[in-house]
Amino acid sequence: MIKFSHLCLLLVFITSLIQGQSFMDNSVARVGHISISDKEFLERYEMTPGINRHRKSTVESQKIEFLFSLVAEKLWSLEALSRRMDTTEVIKFTTNAFEKMFIRDALFKKEIQEKIVVSENEMSVGLKRNSSKLYVRFLFSYDIEEINNLHKLLQNGVPFDSILIESPEYEEQITPVEIVFGQMDESVEEILFNLKINDFTRPVLTPDGWYIFYLVNKSEEILAGSNDREDAIKTVRKTLEARKLIEQQKIFYAEFFRDKKVDIDPELFEILAKNVSSLFEYKKKNFFIKDGDLINLEPADVLKMEDVFGEKLLSKTFIMLDEDPISFKEYLRSLIFDGYNSTEYKINYVRASLDNRIRRDVEKELLSREGKERGYGNLPEVRNEVEMWRQNYLFQILKDGFRDSVEVSEEEVYNFYLKNNQPEFYPMLVNIIEILTDSIEIVENIFNELNTGLDFKDLAKKYNKREWSKKNNGEYGLFPITQHGDIGRIAATMNVGDVYGPLKLKEGYSIFKLIDKQDEKIIPPKPFEKFKDQYKQDLTYQKLYKKMTDFTYGLAVKYGVSLNLGNLEQIKVTSLPSFGMRFLGFGGKMTAVPIIAPNVEWAEQWIKNQQQPQVIP
Repeated sequence: MIKFSHLCLLLVFITSLIQGQSFMDNSVARVGHISISDKEFLERYEMTPGINRHRKSTVESQKIEFLFSLVAEKLWSLEALSRRMDTTEVIKFTTNAFEKMFIRDALFKKEIQEKIVVSENEMSVGLKRNSSKLYVRFLFSYDIEEINNLHKLLQNGVPFDSILIESPEYEEQITPVEIVFGQMDESVEEILFNLKINDFTRPVLTPDGWYIFYLVNKSEEILAGSNDREDAIKTVRKTLEARKLIEQQKIFYAEFFRDKKVDIDPELFEILAKNVSSLFEYKKKNFFIKDGDLINLEPADVLKMEDVFGEKLLSKTFIMLDEDPISFKEYLRSLIFDGYNSTEYKINYVRASLDNRIRRDVEKELLSREGKERGYGNLPEVRNEVEMWRQNYLFQILKDGFRDSVEVSEEEVYNFYLKNNQPEFYPMLVNIIEILTDSIEIVENIFNELNTGLDFKDLAKKYNKREWSKKNNGEYGLFPITQHGDIGRIAATMNVGDVYGPLKLKEGYSIFKLIDKQDEKIIPPKPFEKFKDQYKQDLTYQKLYKKMTDFTYGLAVKYGVSLNLGNLEQIKVTSLPSFGMRFLGFGGKMTAVPIIAPNVEWAEQWIKNQQQPQVIP
């Protein structure tokens, strides 16, 4: 974490000046006309990875640091608006895509999730079953005739174990299989929990095949106290609601899509499939992608396709809806937003994969339109979510444009060399193991596997996509903290063993673990010509970061920033580092909130230049 104690002392001074003032809303800051609510702050703080979140002594400074990073995002989004970046094609498309996504999610909540009711009787039955454990053995077959013959033998009095001992599945059932509530399909569970000890079931069809179950024994747990009962009630209610959710969604789907028919232009479909197939074949063979690994369609790939196709082809209708049909270009842009990948490049596989994907996309489009027609796009929670993501995208677009705004002359590079290549010291060195991925699903897998105790280096071998570090299993080797942009800067603030991420980079999502850290060292000067390019890269990043810091400060002055430190102090946060995923209604998932990197250096200058604190009225 950035050493921020002097900044915090300044804030204490400002806070002391505004003691006794009252605030009339729940915002923690205002940036121009944008209000940062306590709800948004808490949600984004809790769902954004941070360093040393477990240290309770630094909680308040971490909250302040994150607030300033959030304020910086809002400042940049306001500037992007003033430059009319909201009128650009990319922002219009992404805003529309987010709106559809959140409207669809609202439709799911209102028409399915919120209509689920669990009766007292269902809870009573569920609690009884939840306190029981069944111990069963089973016979299995893919063939209905075979399973029926086994059932006849049992009906004729042949002992179950006598048949089982001759069956292939005997070895895995020397100890009876334990069954608990919620583990099996509801229809199978209904049969098993109504079975008596030493009784067997009729043949039961499951997705795996045919089963005959035999109840060996049953045990019941007596709940020791009120906490145990509360936990049991939560577990049972969650299980019953999940089952009803699936059933309710099936009913909704059957009714909603009963009379829906949408056609796709077959010619355009074939053009898309062939281009994707050829591209994926090239990537697999030239990027050394292993069998079974995903081949990804990158945004740059889609833009190149658009150049090849031309406007005449792109303007054609691809998805033939009665109202507002979707053009070929619009659908291609949706592939940029949602992403597309495959483990195979052969044309028949790509056709099948794209056909399935397009069917799901059409379903989502129809559901979004239904939700909009019902007015769910006007819900405050939907508008707030769309605006939060829109502001983040505006910030990212403006920030990306800044990357090319810094120029460095040969003279500056040489002066930088003279200044930084004296024999007195060498910058702090760090070494990390990094996992770079362009898939948010992979990010989720990595954190889940880390939580199970898997070694970070093993996960880097499995998931890392950065080509030059693959040969070292994601390890960079020692490098100065002035290198590798935000990675080096953040690594400098970490302790050995700390893990940080995901950090949003241009290349994707970076998760890294600090494995070594060495203090500054005295070294002899290096020859200029040999390291000129590296010095130019380092100086460019430093100038860019300084320019962005000064630019953020200038925006704070231009638009005005007001802090509500009293409300910020009242917000209770957890001390566990977390990374949140949001599962959307009718399918799909995303990061729970927009991810931002620490951005606080601008705030020190802003605080020092406050003649009087700005107070939220």
